[in-house]
Amino acid sequence: MSLTASVCLLLSEWISFLLVAVPPRSRRTFVELLIGCMLSPEGWVTRAIGAICREAHWTTYYKLIERAHVSVADLSIRLLHLVHWVFPAELVNLIIDDTLVPRTARSGPGIGIKHDHARKANRPTFLNSQCWVTLALVVRVRLGSALTVPIRSWLVEASGQRGKLWVARQLIDSVRGHVKEARLLIDAWFMRKSLILPMLEQRVRIIGQVRRDTALFLPPEPQPRRRGRKRKYGQRVDAALAAALPAQEMELMLYGKVQRVRMRSVIALARFLRGVPVRAVWCEMQQEDGTWSRPRLILATETDLTARDVVEIYATRWGIEPLFHNLKRWWGVGNLWQQSKEALEPRAP
Repeated sequence: MSLTASVCLLLSEWISFLLVAVPPRSRRTFVELLIGCMLSPEGWVTRAIGAICREAHWTTYYKLIERAHVSVADLSIRLLHLVHWVFPAELVNLIIDDTLVPRTARSGPGIGIKHDHARKANRPTFLNSQCWVTLALVVRVRLGSALTVPIRSWLVEASGQRGKLWVARQLIDSVRGHVKEARLLIDAWFMRKSLILPMLEQRVRIIGQVRRDTALFLPPEPQPRRRGRKRKYGQRVDAALAAALPAQEMELMLYGKVQRVRMRSVIALARFLRGVPVRAVWCEMQQEDGTWSRPRLILATETDLTARDVVEIYATRWGIEPLFHNLKRWWGVGNLWQQSKEALEPRAP
């Protein structure tokens, strides 16, 4: 069998796997739109329709999207099962992150003035944009390399109490029952008590970066029995104590290349997590001039992991940044538009 025939057969199997989440009446239209999007990945429905030999009237394709005949939640779960089928693993590494899509319109679903955390030189600090929170899955394909697959994106409302943290919890809850073991990789913004503590109750493992001045404490030393409440925290892990920890240097394959890394780690209690024990790792990378970068503090709720494991696993989170670039530049999110939020994401209860 030729390579082209093998790819076509494999693609046919994958599309057939996803069609289970699509109503039978809409499957033909869905397949035509999906193929049109692959042929013309610009985000415009009209160009996707123009790229195929359509069998129905053009309004049929618009109605499939506008009336939300296809459940986004069911389709994302089916996509998760497809990735797990192709790359089986007992422990699934998930990523939650957000990105801004600049807009010129002043009104529309989710549009508002938002702070841009990217700090790009050619952009202002605040942008008129839409905020998307994306749940992605990381798959190890070879040593030092990982594949990041988008599972589901959710448009954050411009106002109200359903912010990014609420959306992140909804995304994780929607897939938690479909994976055996899950590990969540997040950046410093999402390292919040309101998100992490509910995830720990669901036995989700957390690895995330925090501020260097995060309040960490050593476990309390044994004290003789006395009246009153036992001490919850021991000595605080400040900058001086962290610098006095034994350091280990090694070369690791991080972010697509071999880098010299210096690490210090300790088991500590995080006060913002109400005393949950974590593996704290201070990581520094050697720069081109031979100096060391500013230390980054990474926390992992899996205290049995080594400092090297924590750094290597957390480095795979960076794959969502080029994923956002591809989504906005090549896969149509930058041109994506809808007249109502319900056309893309049904209203949550």
